[in-house]
Amino acid sequence: MIQVFDQELPNKMDELTIEQFEKISQILNNPDFDNIERYVEMFKYLGIKEELWDDYPFSKFVELIKEFNLNSFTPSEAVTTVEMDGYTYEAQLKLSVKETKLIEKIVNTKPNHYLSDIMAIMFKRTDLSNTEHFTDAHLKYKAKLFRTQKAELCVPYIVFVTDKIAEYAQANTTQGVEPSQS
Repeated sequence: MIQVFDQELPNKMDELTIEQFEKISQILNNPDFDNIERYVEMFKYLGIKEELWDDYPFSKFVELIKEFNLNSFTPSEAVTTVEMDGYTYEAQLKLSVKETKLIEKIVNTKPNHYLSDIMAIMFKRTDLSNTEHFTDAHLKYKAKLFRTQKAELCVPYIVFVTDKIAEYAQANTTQGVEPSQS
């Protein structure tokens, strides 16, 4: 946590929820904002009123940004079992063709909630079949549940998925096949 004015703000992966991390990423990657505006908007999202910056020294603002971005987070082993809403969900660091297809679609079409959506695909409720697991309604429900989890949960899975997509893209470009935009 960092202190900004009179508020404690989460800034580490074990403090932010997946939803907060997704929203902050969306703000910081918004091409419509300039560099300063990105951080003002990010702090506003976290509860700091924009007018508080009116007389705030720029040098101190830069120090706050540095402090916010300072994160000594070391990814831990992937958590493979999660209890949410009275059910057990399990995941493995492996991807089926169907999962990869769904993840690629999400990455290309859902820039705002892709982390929670990927987690919803990878974690399967233990009492459901694959048919039930892959229904749109169930995936949407689970993505909503995952948004409330700490962001540190998704790191090993996102790193794994990114590596697999990169391997796929590399293999296809060396063979002269262009992968879809991902």
